[in-house]
Amino acid sequence: MQSNIAEQADRSAWSGDILRDTLTYRFIDISVTLIDLMMENNSISSLYLSWLEEQERPDNQDTDKEIRPVVLTELKNESGSSIMILGLPVSGQFLVVFQNKYFNANIIIAQNIETGELQASSVSEFNGDLTYALTWGHDFINRVDTEMITADI
Repeated sequence: MQSNIAEQADRSAWSGDILRDTLTYRFIDISVTLIDLMMENNSISSLYLSWLEEQERPDNQDTDKEIRPVVLTELKNESGSSIMILGLPVSGQFLVVFQNKYFNANIIIAQNIETGELQASSVSEFNGDLTYALTWGHDFINRVDTEMITADI
């Protein structure tokens, strides 16, 4: 009888890890996809590259100066969900902020600017309903895929 209880505890802990891992992979996938699409927009990529040059200039290296990310794009829908992509002051580093009435997630992405190759990623913050976020993320990436297929991209 005790081993059955231990097995159930192990399964519920495993189940929780799968959900968290699924959320991590799904939201990293969404973030990378959105960054790639955003960087294909010449006006946004030019803004980002100009801003990076400004941050890296020697006369702009004041150690007391507060460094703020730049908002590159923000997507909102009628239900109140929003996704904001911010450029961080290190080349190829981005913060993707997902806000919804049921969850919030912050994803940090580091990629090679020239190749778009993912170098590192993490979920830096998540709070809210994990199951809802997984469903939302699944639906979102399906809509993006459908729109890309429709647009013949």
